Amino acid sequence: MIVVENRIEVRAGYAEAVLERFKAPKSVHTFPGFVRMDVLHAKASEETEEIRVCTTWEKEEDFQAWANSDSFQHAHKRREGAQGAGGHGGHGHGGQQAAESASPIVGNKVTIYQVAVSHLPESAPAKAGSN
Repeated sequence: MIVVENRIEVRAGYAEAVLERFKAPKSVHTFPGFVRMDVLHAKASEETEEIRVCTTWEKEEDFQAWANSDSFQHAHKRREGAQGAGGHGGHGHGGQQAAESASPIVGNKVTIYQVAVSHLPESAPAKAGSN
């Protein structure tokens, strides 16, 4: 299992507008291997807020299939137009992206983590093959 984290840095006061994009489930939820999405929000400094979009996948190939899909391209197209070249969709590249100054997004970084250990409530059955 893997967790893909997209760390989005947003100018202070603009996080709610960005978070609104994640309120309703999108097509990512329908892709094979998708397990869950958690969207986390915190104040990073006086100037910025941080949004972390964490998606859990059965395996990296499932995530890559989504990241290379037309669905992914469509979901990120309008944001690229609003943010300039590079935009928000840096999934799978692991790089820092700087958005143009008019955008509320200062930058983002995508990291893919291998789940090494996972603890579930005692009542939850463990999945075969999970740690």
